[in-house]
Parts: sequence; structure tokens; C-alpha cells
Amino acid sequence: MLASEVIDQQGTLKVGNVPDPVAQRGEAVVRVAAAGLAPGAFNLLRMGAVPILPTILGHEISGTVESVGDPEREGLLGHRVRVHPLLSCGACDYCTTDREMMCAQNAMIGHAVFGPEAMGRYQRFHNGGLAELVVVPVANLDLLPDNLDFELGAKVHDFANAIRAYKLADLDKGATLIVTAATGAMGVATIALAHEFGVHRIIAVGRDADRLAEVEQLDPDLIRTVALQDDDGPQTVAGRIRAIAPQGAHAAIDYLPGGRGTSFIFGGVRVGGRIVHMGVNPEPLVIPPAAFSVNCISFIGTRNGTRKDAHDAIRLLSADPQRYSRLITHRLALDEAAVARDNFSSRAEPMWMAVVRPELTSADALGVDS
Repeated sequence: MLASEVIDQQGTLKVGNVPDPVAQRGEAVVRVAAAGLAPGAFNLLRMGAVPILPTILGHEISGTVESVGDPEREGLLGHRVRVHPLLSCGACDYCTTDREMMCAQNAMIGHAVFGPEAMGRYQRFHNGGLAELVVVPVANLDLLPDNLDFELGAKVHDFANAIRAYKLADLDKGATLIVTAATGAMGVATIALAHEFGVHRIIAVGRDADRLAEVEQLDPDLIRTVALQDDDGPQTVAGRIRAIAPQGAHAAIDYLPGGRGTSFIFGGVRVGGRIVHMGVNPEPLVIPPAAFSVNCISFIGTRNGTRKDAHDAIRLLSADPQRYSRLITHRLALDEAAVARDNFSSRAEPMWMAVVRPELTSADALGVDS
């Protein structure tokens, strides 16, 4: 089969033929129709969280079931599915209470290792969706509704992450919400889902004013923007947020993967608010604990949505797929994955959600939507 393999920690991609995967008992081979491309995977590579190289990235996968390892599972053949990427034990306290991302065996298909005991299953399922075929546990398959296309099916995980963040933010109807890294995939997914959670105002925070302006057009009545600048300090960022919401935002959902912005949004959150952080930002916070205490502000960390969140996402996406399909800006061939990686890094053009379609060649890939 044709695959795009990562061969080093710098994210070098090599497109070529590799052996077809074969399903063993409890497994299925999926013919990939669409795979999400996430810039965070390349950050994890550089951090050493991807311990097997070469590997095939792509934790966001949809397609059709090509083969199964159990005769009694043959009813799945030909079904349209998305692959839930989280690997976990399924039996610990975390797994049985809708918190499987905390499991000691947590890893992600086509992505990275997170739990200290995760290498066993990850070794079998480290290859992901940037290929024509992928082998996965049958238990990780979700059937796609007929009206949900493969592209949105591949991006369910981003929406599941946003839903998890909303649940942790615990907003009342009419709330004002800060969303950081608002021009990225999870940022726009969060903004697109705002109506489902009764949000009255979104303050979209990001590093590029032009790209934020594009995001604002998703819903000009809902969204206001704040662009972070290199010389910003905490009072400057908080002042811009307070100019939009004088009493402060009820919560912030923070996807910033680096930089001081995570600290700087603190001053824009009202007394009693919450900051939900999913960006895995290594920059230390510069906020004294007393500020959290005096202002009764909660800081809540999480790194992924769960299977239940994914099922909630499938339900919401299938209720109005046209609303969400506009978030997919790029459709690429396998040999264009490096182009998308570079675009994510350079921020040369708006790229909200990108999917790789293995059946495409670079000559007929659709590229950016108009």
C-alpha cells in the first residue's frame, strides 16, 4: 500500500509503498477514505512522545472496513466507520468513568504515547491513517451515520475535544467565552459548537489578526477577536478582552501550545470563572496562586475528549453536517502531507481543518476551498 511515513523526530515525511496490514483476532483493516492532519503530532515528535520510528501518523481516521480478524465480525465488512484513536485498558477507574485519557495505558493510534504502561498496545497500533490501509482494534470502530461524510467523520476527534472542554467549562446559557488558538482546528470546532452550549459571545484569541478576521466571518454577531502581539504584557491582553467584556469572560478554553498567552488571558476571566487548558503548553504560568484563590478561578487541565464525547460529536455533526463541513479548508493527497505540515508551521495561509484523501493524487487534490 501507499503510505506517508515519518522517519525522524524532525517530521521528515517519506511517501512510498509499505506492506499491507493484516487483521488479527479482535482487529479490523480499514481502507482509509480521509485522515486528519494535526500539527500537534509534529510537536510531539520533537518532544520524543512518538517512540517508534519510522511510523505512519494520522490519528483521525475514517473509511470502510476492508477485512476483519474474526469470522463472527464479517458483518462489519464494507461499513462506513470512523476510528476512535484512544487506546486504553478499558477496565480501570478512569476508563469506566469517562476519563480514559488518564489511563496508565493511554496512547493514540497514529499519534503518541501518554501513559507509562502504554507501549504494549501502541507497538501494534502505532501506524495511523496517512496510508491507504490501517489496522485497528474492532472495539475502536464507530459506525458513521449515512449523512455524515468521511471528511467530517475523520475530524470527529477535534469536535470531541471541544465538547470535553465545554463540559469542563460548565457554562450557563448566555455566557461569554474566550477561545485561544482560535484559528486552529480545535479552536474553530469550539466556536462552531458554541450555539449548542448557549454561548452568547466568543472572544477569539490568536496570533494572526488576518486569520482571526477569517474566523470572525463564521459568525460576525457572535465572535470578537483579540490578536496577540510579541510585545504584549498581561495587562494589555486582559485590557483588550475587558474592552469587549467589561465584567470579564465566564470561562476560557485554552488551546495555546506555547507562549505566554495562557498566563495573559487570566486577567480577562471574571471572578469565579474557569480556565480549561488543552494546549499542553510547556511555558510556566506567571500567575501567583493567590490570584487564583482571591478570584476563585479554577484552572482545569485535560488533553483529550473521550469515547462518549466522540459519540456526542457524531450526534451533533450528523444533525447539521453542512454547518460543520465548511470548517474543512484543505483536501490533500498523501504526497502533499509535507506541504500541509509546512503550512501549519509557517502559518502562510488559513488552514482550519485539513484532511488527507489517499485516493487523490497531487494532480487532482482539491487544495484550499474558495
